[in-house]
Amino acid sequence: MMRTDGFWAGLLLAVTMTLPAAAQERVLGLDVSYWNTGNNQAAGSPGISQANWNTAFTDGNRKFVWARATRGGTTGQGQTSGTPGGGSAETLMRRYDDPRFVQNITRATTAGMYAGAYHFGRPDIAGNTGADEADHFIQMAGAFMRAGYLMPVFDLEAGQAETTPTQLAQFTLDFSNRIYEVMQIRPAIYLNGNYSSEMQSATLAQRNQLAQPVGSGPTMTGPAYPMLWDARYPNNDDPNSIPVQTGSPKTTPSTNSSYYGPWDDYGNTDPWSFWQYASTLSIPGINAVDSGVDGNVAHGDIEYVRNYLIPAVWWNDTSGDWSSLANWNSGQATIVPIQAAGQATPFAGGALPPPRLPGAAGAGPNSGQYDTVILERPNANITVTLATGEHNVRKLYMRETLEITGGTLTINYDPTYRANNSATVLHGGPLSAQFSGAVSLIGSGNLNVHTLQIDAQRTFTVGSTGTLSFNRINLMPHASAAAKMLLSGDLNVTPLGGAAAAIGVGSGSGVAGTVDLGGAARTINVADGAAATDLTISVPVTNGGLIKQGAGTLALTGLNTYAGDTSVDTGVLSLSSARLADAADLFLTTGATLNLNFVGTDVIDSLFVDGVSLATGVWGAVGSGAAFTSPLLSGAGLLQVSTFASPTPGDFNGDGFVDSADLTVWSGNFGATDAGTAQGDANGDSLVDGADFLIWQQNATVASGASAVPEPAALVLASVALAAAMAARRRNG
Repeated sequence: MMRTDGFWAGLLLAVTMTLPAAAQERVLGLDVSYWNTGNNQAAGSPGISQANWNTAFTDGNRKFVWARATRGGTTGQGQTSGTPGGGSAETLMRRYDDPRFVQNITRATTAGMYAGAYHFGRPDIAGNTGADEADHFIQMAGAFMRAGYLMPVFDLEAGQAETTPTQLAQFTLDFSNRIYEVMQIRPAIYLNGNYSSEMQSATLAQRNQLAQPVGSGPTMTGPAYPMLWDARYPNNDDPNSIPVQTGSPKTTPSTNSSYYGPWDDYGNTDPWSFWQYASTLSIPGINAVDSGVDGNVAHGDIEYVRNYLIPAVWWNDTSGDWSSLANWNSGQATIVPIQAAGQATPFAGGALPPPRLPGAAGAGPNSGQYDTVILERPNANITVTLATGEHNVRKLYMRETLEITGGTLTINYDPTYRANNSATVLHGGPLSAQFSGAVSLIGSGNLNVHTLQIDAQRTFTVGSTGTLSFNRINLMPHASAAAKMLLSGDLNVTPLGGAAAAIGVGSGSGVAGTVDLGGAARTINVADGAAATDLTISVPVTNGGLIKQGAGTLALTGLNTYAGDTSVDTGVLSLSSARLADAADLFLTTGATLNLNFVGTDVIDSLFVDGVSLATGVWGAVGSGAAFTSPLLSGAGLLQVSTFASPTPGDFNGDGFVDSADLTVWSGNFGATDAGTAQGDANGDSLVDGADFLIWQQNATVASGASAVPEPAALVLASVALAAAMAARRRNG
């Protein structure tokens, strides 16, 4: 890039800058244009070859690059010297198309670098407009303004002398707004301290539009330039001495307080994301063609860099299917660069990126696994349905309605990743996904996510036969409407990576979020991982009954208020306080464990083991000193059992349910005399006959918690069983 910052007069001195990979915390990169490719327009000239790019990635340890695509407006010609297209005339808006752009960006991504395009602005040319320059940029680089590539950049280093601060700011805003209008994404800005300080003299409204963050997460609605790429050269004579791992543009060395312009007006005193720290680097591979190129450093690690890849965004204001290409910016037809009059023929660069879905399978830096998905339509309320397929994205910001009814959505970003814990290295952020709209995991859908935040006043509904695999779910508090996780059916949990999973309260003040059982008995099935406790729910569990299944351990540590029964069928349920409802029953099954992990006594109504009601009195673990003990209980707590419950008529196997298993008992003993309940005698007359069947039918349930009226299928089954039993009786008579 050209430099006019006035801070340092760069002396182009070839200096090799290679640091051992192990020393890297902040990630290193570069930027290039035609002038770094050998300045050779001859047909067949290799420019920066693929082998050169490969070496820059490996030996040079350069992991990202921006390549110039365009300069100026859509018309005319603009080249001060060495015009690749021939001649030296400058006319109209001084259009310039970099003939090496597609070649550079394609080879860089093939080498493994994250790559993006930049446009050199010409607000100094009378008649140029920001919108027209954006159109020029889109014409030539629109193919790469899609998920998988770094944010497009507006390079602002001209026009300070020819415009007022408000004119310059408006030109810059118009450029961003046109990119957003056409491509539905926002660009980044490249400038130096002179130009950012100039922006500080724009109007307050302009400054806010340029740099003020909008909301709590990334959004395409604003600001106009959410990423700041700053240029300052502390020591171009000896770039190896620049402390790129710990320094910053403003403080290396210290400079004026308004250096960052409006970008540090909103609470972030060090707002740069990328720093162009020298223009004299001799980078392995690139130095075979140009021994003095621009060097850059990210403010953070590789996950931080990935934050600035173009997001996958929903394309229209209508509801639709996640799996439809037409619904995504990444799925739109590729914009093929044009051949404008007076411009040099571009060098062959290989195939342009094809349309694809967010999270599409692939290899390399622009594959779908690195996509951040932002689902938001500011002017509409839409529903996105994910019903089939495997979709593996990096992050998800959900501000509309999402229904996962089938297939699998994996959100793979791990917020705990640290290349290095240095305080000067920024990371990828604390969340894998943020649900700011209604999300449902139902049907056969599966969701895998490390750290999920459910915003206040929002509900995450789960009732899928599939699996929810996670590390942590944060339910955000609120004064009156905290986040809620609503179970509309069963919850099947597999702790991510076998580690301990948790559902807890997010940061902030107010009422805690809840896990709402939806007014019914809900099964929470927890798989057994490597942790001692596989799932901890520290928020209140409310409104229903709970059935613990799965070999894993579920710990309830919140102020639970659910009033229904509790069943522990398999695995371990651990309670940290005596909060079972006094009028509710507790059902235990042999092989399962209830851990009373508290001091004191919890009052319940009845206690059942394998469907058999146990005696009233105080129960505890073996060795607890309680009047009654059971090997199915552990911990220091005690249970005060208030009621001995007689078996429900028709519950012949004593499991607490009147169902098809009991019908099997009755039909197998039909005609028996001197029989008891266990043989199918429901009315106590010592006979197993049709009267007992009618009692079973009256009390039968098709599932736990269902009504006592059997559905047609159950009646058919009963009729068949009755007929078979009577036929057997006749044969035996």
